Amino acid sequence: MSLIIKDKIAQLKKGYPTVSDKYNVQGGVYVGTNTDALHFGDLLAYSGTTGHYRTLTADDAVADLAGICLATNVKLANRYPGDSNAKVETLPGEAFNLLVRGFIAVEIADATATYQAAKTAYELVIKDKTKTAEEKKAAKATFETAKANAIASAAVEGAPVYLVDGKFAADGEDEVAGAYFMGVAEIIDDEVLAEINYKM
Repeated sequence: MSLIIKDKIAQLKKGYPTVSDKYNVQGGVYVGTNTDALHFGDLLAYSGTTGHYRTLTADDAVADLAGICLATNVKLANRYPGDSNAKVETLPGEAFNLLVRGFIAVEIADATATYQAAKTAYELVIKDKTKTAEEKKAAKATFETAKANAIASAAVEGAPVYLVDGKFAADGEDEVAGAYFMGVAEIIDDEVLAEINYKM
């Protein structure tokens, strides 16, 4: 059974709480343009209106961080009759749940960038018909090392979470007060997700 869980069932899902009874949430209304949509796990900032929030941007500081968009099981993707690959979206003017304290799975941007760069480099070698089997084997080993390092960077238990260019990161200068890693990270849909304890 442990083999099935380890290899087949993801531990983390972006924007979902990792401890179901240990989080505080408040309602909010999403502010954005018609081309912007809010997704589970996105970071939110305060807007000029009480109870209304906008997406955090690269120009925002840690003090602007209001919380994290919490996933809900009662909202469906905005497509009919449904698309299993479509992301659930909150559109401007719609209400959403804002997590202000609790354990949640979020993307770690710098770890994701490291992984995706390594994957791209590896795929270029694999697709290159001029490369030998040994070169491809070496490229795979390099990729697996980079992949492991990306996961490890987001899985240091007790390490602080940083804010870099409007996203959570494992390294940086602007530490998010009250947020730290819980020691669990994995790659889902080409993103490095990590469990964090977030305290607004």
